[in-house]
Amino acid sequence: MTKIQLVRKYILEEVNEGRIAKGQRLPSCREVAALLNVNKITVNKAYAQLEEEHEVYSIPRGGFYLVDYRDKSSVVKKQIDFSVVKPDEKLIPYREFTHVINKAVDIYKSNLFVYEQNLETSNLKTTLKLYLEREGIYTSSENIIITNGAQQGIDLVLQAVFHNNNRKLLVEVPSYNLVLKLAKYLGIEMVGIERRKDGYDFEKMEEILKNDDIEAFYVIPRHHNPTGYSLAESEKKKIVELCNKYNVLIIEDDYLSELGDKKTAMPIYYYDTSRRTVYVKSFSKTFMPGLRIGAIILPKCLVNEIAALKYLSDLNTSKLPQVALDLFIKSGMYEKHIKKVRKSYEDKLKKAREIFKSLSPQELIWHVPNNGIFMWLVLPEYVKASILSQELKTKGIIIDSDNRFSLNDIMEIENYPNYHNCVRLCISGVAYEDIRAIETIISTIKSFEVK
Repeated sequence: MTKIQLVRKYILEEVNEGRIAKGQRLPSCREVAALLNVNKITVNKAYAQLEEEHEVYSIPRGGFYLVDYRDKSSVVKKQIDFSVVKPDEKLIPYREFTHVINKAVDIYKSNLFVYEQNLETSNLKTTLKLYLEREGIYTSSENIIITNGAQQGIDLVLQAVFHNNNRKLLVEVPSYNLVLKLAKYLGIEMVGIERRKDGYDFEKMEEILKNDDIEAFYVIPRHHNPTGYSLAESEKKKIVELCNKYNVLIIEDDYLSELGDKKTAMPIYYYDTSRRTVYVKSFSKTFMPGLRIGAIILPKCLVNEIAALKYLSDLNTSKLPQVALDLFIKSGMYEKHIKKVRKSYEDKLKKAREIFKSLSPQELIWHVPNNGIFMWLVLPEYVKASILSQELKTKGIIIDSDNRFSLNDIMEIENYPNYHNCVRLCISGVAYEDIRAIETIISTIKSFEVK
């Protein structure tokens, strides 16, 4: 047994004996080093390993704490859900964020619980401005509006842009279901452009922009929902070129920007020097879904109208989570958290890719990106996604297999490709060890060929 293993064995025995409880601080490195006659660096390495395995979490200058620890043998196996879009609970920094929540209350006290508009966002806006500059988003704090999640930001933009406006919204096919439903609810007519692995048919896009009276283009350039595709830089530049040529507003939903891509990858906003792009930022999919904090970066001409519209809808976004998020980013804990999330998702996708490469039948078309949270399957003709979904459910596996990503069902028209034989798999809420369920998905697909 190595010295690191000795430290791990000691800590886990303390947990099993009930001497260290959930949420309790682990003994300091100095204490354990003296007790086991090992170096403090060795103890720190053992604690770091336990943190990587999500057994413990750390608070900067605050030590290590035990995560919810259970006897795994007594846990009833739950369903493996590839349909839900939420972070793995082990990756949500509950304790660290509780720490900054308490600090925020201590610093700002009663100022957090009143209606003033200005105090609520000034610090976070400044922090976000500096943070976004590292991602190629250059703007002023005045052009940033903090929202109750990215979804509210998209809602406000669509309301403002299409109020008393009979022009159309260009969307990708397939696309994010809630935006399609929202546009339909607001009475906005939509036109679709097919999103493929290699981007778009740009001749078709120019024809649409030229002839179909398009006001705005809603696009998810990176880690596309539902396909997981990401646009090349040349394709982003082409979008900017065409939209500027035909005076079309770009609504860029970059909800997973922190999950990485090629080092040279930039948002569409970066290439739009005319600043006619709305940039939508989310903290839900990689951080804490319940926090409901998002941001939109707006062209100057839209700021006042959308700020007034937001005030009418909710007066202001809750101050406490904003101040806490501001402190969380400034402390460096957010960046540390994102690195952990990114590595976790990359590891899951790598494992999934290996399984598909080794087991996938030739007729199955699959896309597993290096980054992001979505995988996309185009099933063989002999497999119906709805029947596959029912079969897998009996085996404890849930998949997303309906046609809700297409304009066909949303708009009740048949002009666009349907996706009745396509499956979106989301890995964000699936534990690393449960990724092997893909083997069952593939074997079930193969079984249909025999039938």
